[in-house]
Amino acid sequence: MYDLALVLSKGGDEVTQNSARAVELYEDAIKEHDDVDAMVDLGVLLEKGAEGVERNVSRAVELYERAIDRSGDVSAMYYLGLLLDDGAEEVERNVVWATGLFERAIREGHHGGAMCQLAFVMMNGREGVLRDEVRAAKLFERAILEHSDVHAITGLAVLLSHGAAGVEKNVVRAIELYERAIDEAQDAFAMVELARLLQDDRYWVRPNAARAAKLLERAVKEHDDVEAMVQLGEMLVQGTGGVRTNAARAAQLYERAIEKCHDRDAMLKLACLLRDGADGVSRDAARAAKLFQAGMNGRDGGEAMEILGRLVQDAAGRR
Repeated sequence: MYDLALVLSKGGDEVTQNSARAVELYEDAIKEHDDVDAMVDLGVLLEKGAEGVERNVSRAVELYERAIDRSGDVSAMYYLGLLLDDGAEEVERNVVWATGLFERAIREGHHGGAMCQLAFVMMNGREGVLRDEVRAAKLFERAILEHSDVHAITGLAVLLSHGAAGVEKNVVRAIELYERAIDEAQDAFAMVELARLLQDDRYWVRPNAARAAKLLERAVKEHDDVEAMVQLGEMLVQGTGGVRTNAARAAQLYERAIEKCHDRDAMLKLACLLRDGADGVSRDAARAAKLFQAGMNGRDGGEAMEILGRLVQDAAGRR
């Protein structure tokens, strides 16, 4: 019953996905056998929703709590912790409770996802949880060692590339970690962050803009990554590190980022292109003004002034 539900919920191998039927089978497995795995998988399905299955986050929470009560299921602890850490419809955010669940999932089940998520909480600090980058680094290291967790690999790379209280900056190790995440998981975040590092002249006598551009192209092509679109667009406008300028392609990337998720940085950068015009990009002051207004909307005064200054500087550099 549970196995069939699992197959139907995912589909594949000539089995048509049928999430609604999967829900029925999970419910039967819970009712007849008190099946903990069915509780957890049904919780995940209801939390996200699917074709023919309406989202029901409060029911998902009930199922996770029941699985924890019945057998101390560490996956249920992890999923419930994620919900509480972020907060959701009908679920009040409770970072302290979430942290406790992650700690328990690590202690009782060596759960790699919980290690990684707890590390992110410690890395930034949240309501009721003190920031502790040293503990975060140790959790990332453990998740890498025990689970080869790609989020832990990139999380530790971020910590090492910037340095933190008690964590020594190590850009060389950070690059190695990003390279590993790309090699092992084709991770888009690692591609984008490695591209940033390769362009930073604080670390290199000769930054490798060509490799950075290739990484960003790959993140766009393989993952449709918005941050990669924006970064690559900027490189193509500025001609960073000898990369050949291509304002028309940059405009296309910005348009794509805006279309995909209304990215405000893409709006501002496209606004500058349309305001000034460029090879292959016609001036359009009216559209530029609308994009600029949309891109600045919701930003606080300090951030707005910083962005304005950067845009003016970029425009001056192109003239």
